[in-house]
Amino acid sequence: MSNLLFVGLDVDDTAFHATIITQSTGETWYFKCRPNSSYLIKKLLEIHSNSSDFKICYESTYLGFSLCRKLRQEGFNCDVIASALIPEMAGKKVKTDKCDSQKLATLYLKEMLTVVHVPDEEDEAERDLVRSRALIRDQVVATKNRIQAILRKAGLNYRQETSKEMLWSLEYRAWLKRKIKQLELTALKQNLLLLSSSLETLEDSLKTYNLHIEQLSESEKYSKKVGALISYRGINVLTAMKVITEIGDIKRFSHPQKLMSYLGFDIREYSSGGKERKYGITKMGNKIVRTALVEANQKSSYKPVVSHAIKTRRKHVPLEFIMIADKCMHRLYRKSSKLLKREKHKNKVKVACAREMVGFIWHSLNVAS
Repeated sequence: MSNLLFVGLDVDDTAFHATIITQSTGETWYFKCRPNSSYLIKKLLEIHSNSSDFKICYESTYLGFSLCRKLRQEGFNCDVIASALIPEMAGKKVKTDKCDSQKLATLYLKEMLTVVHVPDEEDEAERDLVRSRALIRDQVVATKNRIQAILRKAGLNYRQETSKEMLWSLEYRAWLKRKIKQLELTALKQNLLLLSSSLETLEDSLKTYNLHIEQLSESEKYSKKVGALISYRGINVLTAMKVITEIGDIKRFSHPQKLMSYLGFDIREYSSGGKERKYGITKMGNKIVRTALVEANQKSSYKPVVSHAIKTRRKHVPLEFIMIADKCMHRLYRKSSKLLKREKHKNKVKVACAREMVGFIWHSLNVAS
């Protein structure tokens, strides 16, 4: 164990910077190489021939986990480090790639870094599929907003002309096409035509993503877990897949509190000198799942009624998952009612209910695993 070599790796598009510290003697080496795993491995083995004696770490970056998996395949011990949880030294104003690699190696040797869970390639690809769907959805919303802004500038108002509130319905789209045909200004007409065409393409892509994700949710790997989550009020198939793919293996969280911390639902606290101060949630965690769960609790203050949509989703779900979901729904209703009576802001109530829901989701996924 005393012959271990701790390596701090700073990676970017131009070069890999590595600092190596020997555990037994404290001897240090520094080198940089091309941003390629083959060159890195060659350099490391020139310093020491036994790959199993290396313990390598690098920050979670654009490389993701590909470099880590490649190094592990070659027999190296490699970890990915949570960037936001790296200790900082007050007053240190020098930051270079070499300094960063030295800092990582030193802290890694002292076991002061937080290691990130590394998913396998299949899990990462499926998670990226769900994330890409969110990107397309955001582009659809942005394009719709842009079209609406241009129409307002041109003095075209669907609601005033038709006395109807629903935008982007079939009637609205037919009205938009008629208005575009009637326009005389060439630039304005061309702009709206191009944006409308782009919107149709994006909406078709979004439908394709939805179809692939739903097919994935029906696979043997996900069907039971998805069934456990769609039993909850506010969680559909897409939200369930988002939660499952982002969390990964639920068994790595031995307690619901650890899952809450991972999602950024811990309460911020600054208590000292006999004074206790507590604030909102830390938000130091997975933003995607945290946002999804807050959105799922938009109706947590409504009376606990099993709607037709929930009954349809629960059609082939085992009774044990339905019982957990019903218990959660009643618990969140009581909690939200209590907080609203204390005149808490409705958004804070939703976040509090989302935090409470995490414990039930942890239970459901453990039963389904």
